[in-house]
Amino acid sequence: MLVDVEHKPPGASDARQSPWIGARTHAPAATLRLIALHHAGGNAAFYQPWVKQFQGLDWLEFMAVQLPGRGRRMNEPPMHDLPALLAAAEEGIAPLLDRPYVLFGFSMGAMLAFELTARRQRRGETLPQALVLAGRGAPRPVAPARSRATFSREKIVRELERLGGTDPVLLQDGPFMDILLRTFQADFALADAHCCPQPLALNCPLYAWGGADDPEVPVERIYRWNAFAGGSFAGRLFPGGHFFLRSAHAVVMESLMQILTTARRSR
Repeated sequence: MLVDVEHKPPGASDARQSPWIGARTHAPAATLRLIALHHAGGNAAFYQPWVKQFQGLDWLEFMAVQLPGRGRRMNEPPMHDLPALLAAAEEGIAPLLDRPYVLFGFSMGAMLAFELTARRQRRGETLPQALVLAGRGAPRPVAPARSRATFSREKIVRELERLGGTDPVLLQDGPFMDILLRTFQADFALADAHCCPQPLALNCPLYAWGGADDPEVPVERIYRWNAFAGGSFAGRLFPGGHFFLRSAHAVVMESLMQILTTARRSR
């Protein structure tokens, strides 16, 4: 089982810690923040390799958002309503937006990152220096008629096996599987109901990443994010399936560092 992770120097203060921050580095003098949102059924510990990757940088502070119902927030029920989750997440991460930032989302997290950025643009608030959406196709005009949230226990397990990324041990029957199933059902209800009748052109650099062999997201849907780009747009495919962030870690980090370096220089 994954747990929340922090890397901080001895004596570092927890005053700014929040239940919405599940994993982070500590760089008080950082001039740029990278804020990442995790996938359906996942938690912030998914980004543990990123914490290790970025912990030596003094100009970048990395923070992974922890959604309710997992990690240290296991005692909270997962949220089924997207507007309510977005409002709560906005309040939770607002203190992190006091300096230039890059927003990263993977799978369901990409949907949340997109919606959070769109809400900020509508209100005329500061947008990210870059928005990176990985493992998620551009939203359709109309939501699908059926959600995976209605799947049976057995069908959800088969779906998770198809996507990969979930430890098979966790998919075995037992108390933890009951908790995991509750979280997946809530997340699938959010992710599968998402749609966008009219594309909103976001006024920040937009990057869309996909796995070349992803069984969940067709390649063409990755590049359809171009319709939501009000500024620069770059789409890219990485080797691997849905969880290419793990299988292609080295090349993903190289590409992300290029984006972060550009964002740092464009402040």
